[in-house]
Parts: sequence; C-alpha cells; structure tokens
Amino acid sequence: MSAITTTRQRLELLARAYPRLFPHAGLPRLLRDQLGHPDALDRWVERSGIEVRARAPRQIYHVCAGNLAVSAITSLAQGLLLGARNVVKLPSDRDDATTRRDILRFIRSLPAPLRALVKAESVLDSNSFAASDVIVAFGTDAAMHSLRARTRWNQRFIAHGPAVSLLWLADPDRLTTRAARACATDVLTYDQLGCLSPQAIYLPRGAKIDPLGDKLALALESNWRKLAAKPPRPLAVTARIAEAREVAHALGHRVWLPPRKHFGWTLIHDPDPAFTASPLHGVIYLRAIASGQLETALAPVRGFISTVGVAGKLSSRLREAFLSLGVSRFCAAGRMQTPPLTWRHDGRATLGEMVTWVDAEPSA
Repeated sequence: MSAITTTRQRLELLARAYPRLFPHAGLPRLLRDQLGHPDALDRWVERSGIEVRARAPRQIYHVCAGNLAVSAITSLAQGLLLGARNVVKLPSDRDDATTRRDILRFIRSLPAPLRALVKAESVLDSNSFAASDVIVAFGTDAAMHSLRARTRWNQRFIAHGPAVSLLWLADPDRLTTRAARACATDVLTYDQLGCLSPQAIYLPRGAKIDPLGDKLALALESNWRKLAAKPPRPLAVTARIAEAREVAHALGHRVWLPPRKHFGWTLIHDPDPAFTASPLHGVIYLRAIASGQLETALAPVRGFISTVGVAGKLSSRLREAFLSLGVSRFCAAGRMQTPPLTWRHDGRATLGEMVTWVDAEPSA
C-alpha cells in the first residue's frame, strides 16, 4: 500500500480495523467538531474570512492508567488520526488487571501503516517524554502533579485525573424494568472501574425504597448473568466487597445481595445522602435526597463529577444544580459508558487541544 499521508487515509484504516470502536461515520464528525473541517490538517480551509490550517504535533506521549484500557485506546486513536508519532507508557501488569494486555492487543492489531506510528514503553523514558509536543495523561492526582512538574512551558499537558459519575432516577416509583436494566448496564460495564461508571444512584426523597431496590437487584442479577466475560474477583477485590457489605449490615442499612451471595454486584441503601466513594466492582449505593440538598450532598466531589446518567426527565432546576457542581455530561441511563466519539472528555476537546493553528490573512 502507498504511504499514508492524509487524514482521510488514516481515518479509513482506523475505521476498517475497529468499526465498532471507531465507526466510519463518527470519525469525520469528530474532526469537523474539533478542527472545523475533516481536511484541516491537509489543506487550507476558510474560517472567519481567513484561511487556516491545523498543524499536528510531531509526537504525543500517552501515559496510561491501570484501571481501564478504553481511555488510552481512544487517546491513541486520536493521535493516529492526527498522523503524529505516539509513544505509549503502559500501565504496570498487575495480576488483577488486563488493561496493559488490552492496550498491547489494540496496538498489535492496528494496520501496519498506523502501527508504525506507535511505540510502547513499560517505563517512562525521559528522552521520549521531553521530545514530545503533547503529553496526555490518565491517573491519580499525585500522578498528574508529578507529570505536570516534568513538562516544559511549550509542551501541551492534557490531564485526565480521577472523576466519578452518578445515576439519577427522576421518578423511581414508576421505574420500568427496561430502565432498571439500563441502570444495571451502567453499573456493571467495565466492572465500575471507569470515570463514567456510576458510584451512586440518587433519587428524590419519598420514593418507596424496597420495591425499587428489588427491581434494581433483579436487573443487576440479570445483566450479570448475561456478561460473556465476567470480571475477575481476586482476594483483594472480594475483601473490599465483603467489607462494604459487612459495614452496611452493621449500620442497619438495607442490602440486596445476589443469589448465593456471589460477588458480582451489591446494592446498598444508605439513608445518608452525602456522597461517599464506592469500593467499585459492582457495589452501588442507593441514596434518596430532599429537594435543595443536592449541592450539599455532592460537595465532596464538586468539580470531579464527569457524567450523570438520567432515567426519566431531568428538571431544569436539577440540571442547573448539577452544572454548578461541575458536571460535564448528561445522558440517558444505559448510555453512560458509550459516549459518542465527539464527547468532550472532562469537558475538553482533546483532539482539538493537540493541534496548533496557522492563519493566512489576506494580503493588503
């Protein structure tokens, strides 16, 4: 095959290799949304009366977190669309995670012209890091602080630190079986390890908790049984789940458990509306909240809320309350884990942030 030199050629290769992750129709929309035109990297296009052209970075350094592969894969795909060289700092190969292997599998399955643009590293290489025009990093607050301290003023640093997501039930007493299964899909996808995974289900105070919990528990068990590849439950994970169950029982909270008490999921009604982090791995909290308490209850995660999945209709008042807490995305329940390609991760147009622009003003 001839050399791959244009954005559209790279787009075709990526869409052909991974049609479900990167559908052919979605990639031009992403480029149009964040660059203004799909060909902005390859030719001059008009914008606001002048000609402009996007300039791709020569090299992008991707620092991958160990919890989930899909974020790193999406970041790498954006770098490939731009035609940049991409250095991927892999997460450590922990016994309880497959993230590293999933990223390597994605790289190895790329078409040869795209694979030639990727280099994977097990240890952060100072020379590769320093030679990169853009650093895209996923991880903890501590990791972001450490990496930011290493960047130069003329390197673009795009950080995706820790975030949480939530479900909101607008009319819990009328929650349908279909909506309950949609909520269960959001909870169980990726074993609750991503920033789009809900850690709590919020609902208006006054709802009937027991029948609601029964309906959600049935949906969680049904969805768990349908998982083709169930997530592993090593000792450290089962210990965290067991501890969450024991603490809830000790506090007198209502707890729904799977048949034979397997460790696939756990639903806990905590009467305190204040947000506390879930131990993840299918542990989800049900929290009722009175009108006007939302901002106080979610104060501990203000500025860290990524997505709110909504079952039903979200009132304008509640939407504004969530906005004041820094939420960057609303979607229907069941779609939390499958944002469109044009989704702005953490409210940022990441692909657009990677490029620089050249303006050609008309001659006098």
